[in-house]
Amino acid sequence: MPERKKIALCLEYPIAFRGGVSVLVETLLEGLHENYDLILVSPDKVEDVQKHPLAKIISAQIIWNPREVSPRNSRALAENLSRHGCQLAHFHSGGNYGWGNRFPGHSPIPFVNKLGIPVFSTTHLVVSLLFGYCGPQKPLWFKLAMLPLAWAGKMQFLANVQREIAVSQHDLKKLQKWYAPVRRKFSQIYHSRLRAQSQPPEPPAREPIILNVGHIAWRKGQPVLVEAFAEIAAQFPEWKLWLTGDVLEESAAEKIREISKRPGLSDRIVLLGARTDAMELMRRAGVYAQPSNEEALGLALQEALFVGCPAIGTRVGGIPELIEHERTGLLVNKGDAGGMARALARLMSNPGLRAEYGRRGAASILDKGMTVEQMVARHVELYEKAFRRS
Repeated sequence: MPERKKIALCLEYPIAFRGGVSVLVETLLEGLHENYDLILVSPDKVEDVQKHPLAKIISAQIIWNPREVSPRNSRALAENLSRHGCQLAHFHSGGNYGWGNRFPGHSPIPFVNKLGIPVFSTTHLVVSLLFGYCGPQKPLWFKLAMLPLAWAGKMQFLANVQREIAVSQHDLKKLQKWYAPVRRKFSQIYHSRLRAQSQPPEPPAREPIILNVGHIAWRKGQPVLVEAFAEIAAQFPEWKLWLTGDVLEESAAEKIREISKRPGLSDRIVLLGARTDAMELMRRAGVYAQPSNEEALGLALQEALFVGCPAIGTRVGGIPELIEHERTGLLVNKGDAGGMARALARLMSNPGLRAEYGRRGAASILDKGMTVEQMVARHVELYEKAFRRS
């Protein structure tokens, strides 16, 4: 039997954070362990990883603190990977500027590549060329002044990776445009936690519930959804709005609570908090709404469509790749509470349309290959090509 290759999956967030990047790295770990020995690079404490359900498939852990990125620490990480026998490293970034790549010479990627270890990267969210390399509160002139340095750092990063993966066609096209000299280095793979054979049968009856799943934050747009529901709630007294997820930004949650205090809404707009049964809620809900202001793809939306929940989303990021307007769901402009209210009312008042969108949406996820099996297979294909070249 040939010796198993040893690869590292590297992320800047704790794997226990349960955000989109962490969840997808978890899913990749689970899917790749049949082919490879796995090293985890993350900020997690050792005891937290030991308690994790996937601890048994992680052969080694390397702790990385993203707040202490420097040439010295990046070189040390590369050397540590080499000592562990790493034969390929895949770095995951929450945005376009991750792993210190906004400053030339700071990222670990060039140091890892210099040691002969093939490097891949995934950018999980692409917003704009000016987003992520300095604080959002900085004035435009400052961002423009810093852009050449950030662009040079990213180009150095890209020069040392075999491929950078985008999670949607929307993100892929932006990256290819911004970094045109190396546009051939970019690929796109749809991420998913869905098993192809796990699609459940349609429930006997869906409930009058509008559902959203995700961290409560302005980026996710829940306050706009709540405002939209408040506009039409009196017309549909049997419907409720359930918001599931940890509060990431208290100001967004406070805005939701403020709207909920209006007459007749206190028991109809519900902040459920973090739940482990989100998929079951999606099977029960009559409508799923994704009101995001920024979104790479939208895992929760993908999962809602998969279980046949008719959906509404905003025209941002990869959401239009999930929802085909007027065929598998409805699209509205981001931040448009009125447009969201009209879309909600249209579905809430039309059970036949909800059923039609639900059936088509479920089929579309499989048609587009948005499954764990396809995601893992695409990664293995890229990795094996790299091993054959090395």
